[in-house]
Amino acid sequence: MQALDSVFCLRVSEIVCQQKDTHSFCLSLAQTLSSHADISHLELFVVSGSENSWHLLTAMENQDIHVHVPAIVFSKETSTSVAQINTWLAADKRIDVLGSNHLLIDLSVRGDTFGCLAIRFSQSLDANVYSTLTMLATSIAGALDGHLQHDALECEKSHHDLTLKKWHLEVCSQKGLLEQLHILHKISMRLWHAHSLDNMLHTAVYECIHALDFDRMAIFLVNNRTGILRGTYGTDVHGVVTNEQWYSAAIDEHYHAKQTLDRRQHITINEGTPLYHASKEVGVGWNATISLWDSDEAIGWIACDNLLTGTPLKSYHSELLKLLGVTMSQHLIQRHAQDDLKALNQSLEHRVAERTTQLENANKRLNQISREDSLTQVPNRRMLDEKLEEEWRRARRYHMPLSMLIIDIDHFKQYNDKYGHALGDLCLMKVASALSKVERRAGALFARFGGEEFVYLLPGCDSESASAIAQRALNAVRKLQIMHETSPVSPCVTISIGGKTTIPDRASNQQQLFIDADVALYEAKSSGKDCAFVL
Repeated sequence: MQALDSVFCLRVSEIVCQQKDTHSFCLSLAQTLSSHADISHLELFVVSGSENSWHLLTAMENQDIHVHVPAIVFSKETSTSVAQINTWLAADKRIDVLGSNHLLIDLSVRGDTFGCLAIRFSQSLDANVYSTLTMLATSIAGALDGHLQHDALECEKSHHDLTLKKWHLEVCSQKGLLEQLHILHKISMRLWHAHSLDNMLHTAVYECIHALDFDRMAIFLVNNRTGILRGTYGTDVHGVVTNEQWYSAAIDEHYHAKQTLDRRQHITINEGTPLYHASKEVGVGWNATISLWDSDEAIGWIACDNLLTGTPLKSYHSELLKLLGVTMSQHLIQRHAQDDLKALNQSLEHRVAERTTQLENANKRLNQISREDSLTQVPNRRMLDEKLEEEWRRARRYHMPLSMLIIDIDHFKQYNDKYGHALGDLCLMKVASALSKVERRAGALFARFGGEEFVYLLPGCDSESASAIAQRALNAVRKLQIMHETSPVSPCVTISIGGKTTIPDRASNQQQLFIDADVALYEAKSSGKDCAFVL
C-alpha cells in the first residue's frame, strides 16, 4: 500500500478533480483509492432530496463499483447505517473511527457538512494517517461540492426551461385556435374546387393532417341500406396518406363510431385509448370520432388521433372537430349530387360512344374482309389491284423498277381429283402461308390472284432481285413436302413462277405488266415446271 502522506493526497486530488461530471468523479475516486490505498470497501453519502436526508452516491465492494447519479435512497445493504452517521455528526468529529480499519470522513464546505465518506482498509491504520485523510477529505469535498452545485444548477435550468416552455405552449394554444379556424376555412375552399369525390376525400385527409392539430385522419362512408361502411382515404402509421377503399366492414365492428351514430352525437373523444390501423392496435393516445350527417341520415364518420407525435388534446379540439364534421358533411352532400348528375351524363355519352365504336369496328372488319381472301387469309385480287395502281404511279414518278411474279401450283387439278377439294383447300392454305413469309420488305405484297394462282408485287425490285425471290419461293414450297402422287413433275407439290420487271412510263400500262409476267409463267411451265422464268 502506498504511504498516506501529503504527496499521495495531492496525487489523488489531481486525478479526481480532473473529471468533468459527478459520475466520472465518483468512479475515478473509488478506482484511485482502491488502487493506491488498499481500500476494500467505500461508500459515499450526500445530503439531498426535499427532506435533506442521506442518499447513497457511490458504493464499492472489493473493486465492484456502483455510481448512482442522482443519488438513491439509503439502502439497507450498505455497511454504514444512518444511525452511525447521525451519531458521528453529533460527536462533531472530522474523522470517526468505527473500527481498527473502518473510518467515517466528514465532507464539508464552509463548515457545512453535505456528505461523508465511509472507508474500510484492508489492514489496520496508524493514528498518524488521520491528518492526511483530513487533508484528502477537504480536497474531495471541494471538488464534489462543485459537481453537485453544477448538477443542481442544470436541474434548476431544466425546470426553468420547462416552465418557460409550458407558458409558451399556452400562449401558442390560444393563438392556435384562431389560426386553426382560418386554416379550416381555407381547406373548405379547396374542397369546393375538387374535381371529383375521390379527389375531395384525398384533399381533405391530406390538408387536415398537414394543417390541423392532429396526426392521423381517416374518412369512412356509410351505406345505410346494408349497414356496411367502406374506407376512402386515411393515414398510415408513418403519417402517409393512403388509399383505403379496399376496406369494408360492418358498422357494429366499430364501437366508438356506432356509439356516436346511435346516440346521434356529433363527436366522441377518448383519451388514453388504444389506437388502431387496419384493425390492429398500433399505440395508445387520444382519438376522436366525428359523425357526418345528411339531415337525419348518417352518411359517414371521421376518425382522428395523435399516434405519431403524441400531441396532447387541446381545449379547442372539440369545437374545431365539430366544425370539420359539419364542413365535410356539406361537401359530401353537394358532391354526391354533382356526381349523380355527371354519372347520368357519362352513361349517355358512353352508350353513344359504344355504338359508334361498334359501327367503326364493323366497317373496319367489312373493309378487311373485302380485301382479304377468305380461304388463305392473304390479300385478294381487289387488294392487289389497288396496290398495283398506287405502286405504278409511284414507280413512274420516281423512275423506279417494279416487278411482278405470277405463281401457279403445278398440276393442281390432278391434286384435287386425287385427294379431294377439302385437302385441295388445305394445300392452298399451306402454300399461301409459306409464300407469304418469303418476302417481308416494306411495300412488297403477296396476294391470291385466283384459283391456284398467286402474285408477288415487288416495288423497287429489279430483275435480279425478283429472280432471287422467285428461287426462295420455289424452295419454300418444296420444303413443305406436300405429297402429290399424280404429278409428273415431282412426288410433292411444286410451283412454277413467271416474272417481269419494268420501269413504268407513259407508253406502258399495268395490263401489259400482267401479260408479260403471264408469258414468263408460260415459259416456266414449258421448261418442265418447278422452276422460275423472269424477263
